[in-house]
Amino acid sequence: MPTSWSVTPGAALAIATAATAVAIASSLVPSSSVQDKLRRAEERCKHLEGQVAKLQRQLKESGTTQIADPNSDIEKDETHTATTISQSKKKKKKKQQPPTIEDETQADGGIFLKRVGTIRSIYRLCVGTPRQGLLCPNARGCIELEKIGDASSSSSVIGLEQYSHIWIIFVFHLNTKSSNPKRIKSKISPPALGGKKVGIYATRSPHRYNPIGITLCKIDRIETIPKTKHTEERVVIHISGLDLVDGTPVIDIKPFVPTYDSVPMDVKLPSWVQGGLATQRNVVIGHDALDDLMAILDKDKNALQFYGHRYGEASVQETVDYAVECIRQVLAIDVRSNFQTKKAREGKFQAERAKRLQGAAADEALDAVVTDVCTQQLDNLLIQYVVDETSNTKRSTSVGSGAEDTVTVVSIKLLEEE
Repeated sequence: MPTSWSVTPGAALAIATAATAVAIASSLVPSSSVQDKLRRAEERCKHLEGQVAKLQRQLKESGTTQIADPNSDIEKDETHTATTISQSKKKKKKKQQPPTIEDETQADGGIFLKRVGTIRSIYRLCVGTPRQGLLCPNARGCIELEKIGDASSSSSVIGLEQYSHIWIIFVFHLNTKSSNPKRIKSKISPPALGGKKVGIYATRSPHRYNPIGITLCKIDRIETIPKTKHTEERVVIHISGLDLVDGTPVIDIKPFVPTYDSVPMDVKLPSWVQGGLATQRNVVIGHDALDDLMAILDKDKNALQFYGHRYGEASVQETVDYAVECIRQVLAIDVRSNFQTKKAREGKFQAERAKRLQGAAADEALDAVVTDVCTQQLDNLLIQYVVDETSNTKRSTSVGSGAEDTVTVVSIKLLEEE
């Protein structure tokens, strides 16, 4: 058997290198004592060279292609150590915390929010939409949920049906932007103040630094539409008591919990807010208007998008009653700015002229309508009404806002896509 250790070609090279170094050193150092040491080193090198030659012969005679190298254990230890360090680094990388929203904000200079749903409602225009949805409990709409990544839309609403109300966080997507990007208003003139101004954070104005709003709605039902061959699964949350325009992007939905979201009754409010909430316009629904709505639904009981037997009304009369009450609720709190109030009193506000209603027309010619009649869109209806300014206001601010005017609905037409 050959010896248990050998000198690898690398070791032989090291021996030769050492011998060369000895030879060079001997030529540079003249001292006799040093020369004796060098001579002994040369002898050891020659001895090692002989050992190398002997081992090589043993390899050749035994036919072995490799003899254990004492240095291999060191190499293995070094390899193992390097592997351990590499694995340790990988483990450390896995334990690194993901970036926070704050990190992304600092990197990008903003926060990116995804739309989780879209509002479909009876309101297509900003003007005339109630300032708070719960003031119009008969107003209906729905949230069409978006599919986010590979998440299941139906799974995201499991348990939501156990709540009665939800908070909807949304974007005021129809806000107009100033031509001067640096022009940012810090004060607002709420209609209930009759022209006076307060700070933007003291109001619910939609025109804010960040156009984000929050509203509370009632859950009527949650509908899951199964996946088909040509369509993905869809989830629709049907809601009522809303104040959001059709097409509003929803960025979050949270359940309403009274313990968290309500406060004791000793709440402090400005007098102009308290007075505004307590003041509503008188709304009269004319007989001709009632007949118009009845005729529309007799002709087509599915003429309305959010009212009828699909939403629980058992008869045409019940649908008429529910829709008429919604019209009354919306017009009663339709408080506007001084400029818009003046236009309404003069009969110069026509909803059908709005860009968002282009392509829709009433089922009868609008040219026949008296020019001093205002119009308001609700669901698929065009409400025609007149505004009479009151001469005996209880609140001074009502003079400019029209909060105590009388509204008379004279006709109701069906809006149809052309």
